[in-house]
Amino acid sequence: MRTLLVLFTCLYSFPIMAQHPFELDGKAGALHNGDKIYLVYQVEDQQKTDSAMVESGHFVFKGTLEYPVMGALYLNKNPYVQRLAPGEQIDYVRLYLEAAAFKIISSDSLKNSIVKGSPVNDQQAELRAMLKENDEKFLALRKEYEAMPDEQKKDKSIFNALVERENQLMKESFGIHLEFARKHPTSYLSVISLAHIAAQPGMAEAAGKAYEHLAPGLKNTPLGKRIPVMLSALANTETGKLAPDFTQYAPDGKAVKLSSFRGKYVLLDFWASWCGPCRQENPNVLKAYNKYKSKGFTVLGVSLDMPGQKNAWLKAIEKDQLTWPQVSDLKGWDNAVAQQYGIRSIPANFLIDPTGKIIARNLREDHLQKELARIFKEN
Repeated sequence: MRTLLVLFTCLYSFPIMAQHPFELDGKAGALHNGDKIYLVYQVEDQQKTDSAMVESGHFVFKGTLEYPVMGALYLNKNPYVQRLAPGEQIDYVRLYLEAAAFKIISSDSLKNSIVKGSPVNDQQAELRAMLKENDEKFLALRKEYEAMPDEQKKDKSIFNALVERENQLMKESFGIHLEFARKHPTSYLSVISLAHIAAQPGMAEAAGKAYEHLAPGLKNTPLGKRIPVMLSALANTETGKLAPDFTQYAPDGKAVKLSSFRGKYVLLDFWASWCGPCRQENPNVLKAYNKYKSKGFTVLGVSLDMPGQKNAWLKAIEKDQLTWPQVSDLKGWDNAVAQQYGIRSIPANFLIDPTGKIIARNLREDHLQKELARIFKEN
């Protein structure tokens, strides 16, 4: 039931730091002459797009990469350019691109393709097999929740029990990612697995030891270099610690520094325009802001919107009436502040006192209102 907590993870980076060629040779039985295949993938903060025409059920993509990246092949429509109509489905497949010559083969549609000649995709298949039982438990828990009557869904004791079971499943999945990283210290996917668990409670020590055994080249990748920051995030953001300072930029390009808010209580709020639970929580934050802004309280929003989503970010700010300061580097889960604070799911927040110390975290719904009422001595 990952829909309750909404966990997302970053999914890229690799040890090769120079440009190396890749060649993807594809063939699928359901393809026809004149069909067009779109290849879409992300390199740091840039979305890359390529296309190829199908001839005799066959297509080829060539390019260069510094490190493998997650990508997708779409048939006849690039959904990032042409939005899908409600209920519309297209044939597509996700895979890793890496600096190698490899093939993708299917007897029918793209979605049923098998990747051959790609070590990274082979390792991905191994990791998915290791996670299969855990994923099935998550699915069963989600179905259990969805089948509940509305009265039970609204019952906080029932909901909290489900969340606790979900948390246990999350811990199991963290252990599986740790096991994979220990088993494959030279694998790119081990960097991803360790980045996934590094900032999770109780995982820093074990993840740190596994990180030390990674191949040196893996540690020097963009994501590999960020893992030590993630490993120290929990310790640096404990209640009672000074909130790590940072500077990011508002939509108009103005630099905003956290420490400039000293003297006020600040709710450091991590959210994104695409995050449903965040948008549901925004009215509660707005209520708190309007009630206490004249008493020394403010909010600083940090958006985890993706590259190219500035307009979506701005529209969400306007629609949800978020009149407090907002910043972002528009790098999604790679947002530098999110990594500095160990953010692996949103919504998330930290309440910071006028001296700059963290005094509470993840205050939502009534908990936020009650804590602010206590601070400002209201009944």
